[in-house]
Amino acid sequence: MESIVLMNSKWGNDLFVPMYLFFGGLTGGLFIVAVLADLIGIKHKPFENLSKVTAYITIPALALAGLFITFHLGKPERGILFPFFFTNYKSWLVIGGWSVGLAVPIVAGYAALWFFRANQVLRRLLGIVGVPLLGFVSFYTGLLLSGAKFVPLWSQQYLPYLFLSSGILTGMAGAGLMFVFYRVFLSTGPRETTGVLEVLRYGVLLAILVELLELDLFMRHLASNPEKLDASGQFVVPNGSAMAYEYVTQGPLADWFWWGIIGVGMTLPLILTFVEMFFRSIIRPFENLLTTAKFACVLTGGVILRFVIVWGGDFKAPLNFPPALFQIPISG
Repeated sequence: MESIVLMNSKWGNDLFVPMYLFFGGLTGGLFIVAVLADLIGIKHKPFENLSKVTAYITIPALALAGLFITFHLGKPERGILFPFFFTNYKSWLVIGGWSVGLAVPIVAGYAALWFFRANQVLRRLLGIVGVPLLGFVSFYTGLLLSGAKFVPLWSQQYLPYLFLSSGILTGMAGAGLMFVFYRVFLSTGPRETTGVLEVLRYGVLLAILVELLELDLFMRHLASNPEKLDASGQFVVPNGSAMAYEYVTQGPLADWFWWGIIGVGMTLPLILTFVEMFFRSIIRPFENLLTTAKFACVLTGGVILRFVIVWGGDFKAPLNFPPALFQIPISG
C-alpha cells in the first residue's frame, strides 16, 4: 500500500486554540487546588491563605480561556451568547462551551464568598460541588481535540487524561507562584507559609512524575502504530500514529517536545525541587527566587505542551491506496 500524507496548518495559524486549552486546563487545576487547600485549612489555618489567593486568580484564568476561544470563533458574538447558539449537544465544542459557561458563576461565587468572608460551610460546599465540573473543564480540552478522528496525535485514549494531569500540575504551579508573591509582599512572617510551600513542593513533584508517566505511555502508544476498527468499520485510532510519533519526537516539533516540554516543563522543575529538598540551608537566601523559577518553568511547559499538540494536528491520517497494477500507455 502507498500512502498520501496530508498536511494542513489550519490549527497552527494563531495562538487562540492552544492558549484556550492552556487556560481552560489551568482554571480547572487552580479551582481544585483552591478547594483542597480550603478543606485542609479546616485543621491547618495557613492553607486558607493559599485557598483565598488561588480562588482570586481562578477568575482571570477562566476569563482568559473564554476570551481566547470566543475570538477564535468566526463570529465572536456566538461565543458570548452561547446559550442561544451552542445547541448541537453532540459537539465537544458545545459541551465545553456550556461547561465553561456553568463554571463562571461557581468560580465567581466561590471567590466572592472568600472576599466577603461569608459562611465558610457554604463556601466549602460550593467548592466541593464545583470540583467535578472544573475538573471536567480540564479533561474536556483533550476531548475537544480528540473528537477529530482523522488526526493520529489527538488520541481519545490518552489526550484527555494528559490534559487533566497537566491542568492540575499547572494549577499547583500557578497557585504556588501567586502564593510566593503573597509570602514576599503580604505575609507577616515566614512561619505561617513555609508548611504550605512544602506541601506544594511535594504535590508538584508527584504531579510531574504522573505526567511524565502519562506522556511516556502516550508516546509508546503512538510508536506502536495502533490501528483499530469499531463495529461500523470506522477508525477508532487513525492510521499513521507511528508517523505522528516521529513528527513530534524526531521531526519539526522535536525541539519543542524535548527542550520545551521534557526539559523546561518537567526536568528542570524536578532538579530545582531536589535542590530545594536537599540543599535548603545553602539556597535559603535565594529560596523565593528558586521557587518562583520552578513554578514558572512548569507553567511554560504547560503552554508549550498545548502548542505542540495543536501543531501536531497539522499531520493528518495518511490515505492508503493500492498501487496501480497496469502499465500507463506511453505514445511513441
